[in-house]
Amino acid sequence: MRSSTGLSSRTAAALAYSGWWVTGVLFWLLERRDPVVRFHAAQAMVAFGADALLILGFGGLAVASLSFLPMMFTLFAAAAAAAWAAGVVMWGIVMWKTARGGGWRIPAAASWADRFAGPT
Repeated sequence: MRSSTGLSSRTAAALAYSGWWVTGVLFWLLERRDPVVRFHAAQAMVAFGADALLILGFGGLAVASLSFLPMMFTLFAAAAAAAWAAGVVMWGIVMWKTARGGGWRIPAAASWADRFAGPT
């Protein structure tokens, strides 16, 4: 099946993850026909958007801790680095599985993605 982007479903679904939440938003806005691509785009928005917020939150706490609790800086910086590393691992898995044609329903993000993707 061809998506409304002119790409195959499998290619468009994999590309929806390529730039974390940013390409998820792009494909979610551009794709109107293919429910598989819309799901993967929505899942990219939810999963990697949440991961980006975690990274920013822990990074912000690390910077703020320098003024108030300098001993906590290392903990918050390590938490931001761990969130980033987890996101990279998740990104690698989801790109690999989607490019092979299977896809992966990320446990915490799939139910939210179903809501954003719309009726299938």
